[in-house]
Amino acid sequence: MKQLLSRLRDVGTAALYRKGSSLFFQGEVPRYATLILDGVVKAYTISKEGDETIVHLYGKGAIIPVAWVNHQAPSALFNYEAVNDVRCIKVKREELDQIINDDPVCMREYFEHVTHSQASMLLRITGLAQSRAAEKICYTLYFLMFRYGIERANGNYVIDLKLTQSMLAELIGQTRESTAKNLKGLKDAGVVDYTSSTYTVNKHRLEAYLGEDSFRDLTR
Repeated sequence: MKQLLSRLRDVGTAALYRKGSSLFFQGEVPRYATLILDGVVKAYTISKEGDETIVHLYGKGAIIPVAWVNHQAPSALFNYEAVNDVRCIKVKREELDQIINDDPVCMREYFEHVTHSQASMLLRITGLAQSRAAEKICYTLYFLMFRYGIERANGNYVIDLKLTQSMLAELIGQTRESTAKNLKGLKDAGVVDYTSSTYTVNKHRLEAYLGEDSFRDLTR
C-alpha cells in the first residue's frame, strides 16, 4: 500500500499507543480510522464471566476497526488493545474514503489489502474448525505467515509479529501447555522454529504436513 500510505501520511496524525493501551472499546464510535505502522493490536471480547477471547491480531499495514472503517458497523465490534508499543497513523474516515475514491491506485491498493485480509481470515477459521491441536496450530501459523510473513531463503517465512506462546494459545483456544507441547513436535518436524516471540515457518514443510496442495499457489 505504498501510495495509499503516502497519502494517509499527508492527511493523518501520527500516534503512539503504549503496551496495554486501549485503541477502541467495544461499542465505541471511533473518531478516526487507524493504520498500524509498527506493533501488534489484538481485537478481543470479554464474556459475562470476565473471560477474554482473542478474535484477531493486527500488525503492520492493518487498518482498524475494520467493519466501522468500511461502513459496515456503526461502532467498534470488539475491544482493541496494544499488545506492545504501537505506532500508527490516525485519519478521519471521510478523508480515507475521499482518497480511495479519488485515486485509482489507492483504490486498487486498498482493495488488494481487503481481499488479502479476507483470504487470511478464511485460513484462521479453518484452523479453529480443526479437532486436533496440532492442526489448529498449523493452520493458524499458515494464516499468520500468509498475512504477516516476510520471505527469507529456502521457503522460510518470518512472521512479522511479536507472538508469545500464550497469545498463540489464546488465538486457537487451547491451553498454553498443549500449545507448547504441539509446537515442540512441529519444531522437531522442521515445520516451525521459534524464539521467545519470533516464529519462522517453513512453508513447504507446513504444506506437506497439512497435505494441502491447493495452498501452494497462495501468494502474499
